[in-house]
Amino acid sequence: MPPRPKIVNGPEGGLVIVFSLKSLFGRKPELERAHALYTATIHAARRPAIYTEMGVPDTPEGRFEILALMAFLVLRRLKTEEQARDVSQAYFDIMFEDIDSNLRELGVGDISVGKKVKKLAQSFYGRIKAYEEALAGDDAQLEAALRKHPYRNMEPMDAHVSRLAGHVRREDAYLAQQPVQTLLVGEIAFAPIDTVEEGAQ
Repeated sequence: MPPRPKIVNGPEGGLVIVFSLKSLFGRKPELERAHALYTATIHAARRPAIYTEMGVPDTPEGRFEILALMAFLVLRRLKTEEQARDVSQAYFDIMFEDIDSNLRELGVGDISVGKKVKKLAQSFYGRIKAYEEALAGDDAQLEAALRKHPYRNMEPMDAHVSRLAGHVRREDAYLAQQPVQTLLVGEIAFAPIDTVEEGAQ
């Protein structure tokens, strides 16, 4: 099994990924709650409107990009709560355990899996940094980050990018309003897609 990536708070409130050999054993309550949060994140990332109405490619790469985006928003919410630290770490571990399992199901060898998981974890850190900076900036900065990741290798419609950017900000605000006590028992709700985004066609 490759070293597990670990997510910790970094300078200026950012999230930093490091690698450690720490096991998940002995953290069953956190694992169960984090698994529930991650499962909900997967469902949120697979909502059809993201692909049909916002123009994100419905491909393995596109689905990974949206999962990474939604996971970032969840981790961003959890990192604001000291008591959510264990659940946040377990959530991150589960996400990359899931990626590891998916790669193995696709027939990727053990050695290659370790390298690919580490590379994906590092690329996820790059996205965390980009999205943190983008959310702190204006809409143009957020749209630029989205063009670089979910819409990479394509020329998306401006309306699609604008709508996804609007939804990301709405999702971020929606998650911020949810009580930490709710999150700590594994319950989370994501913002509806079909009610708000200005500029939607």
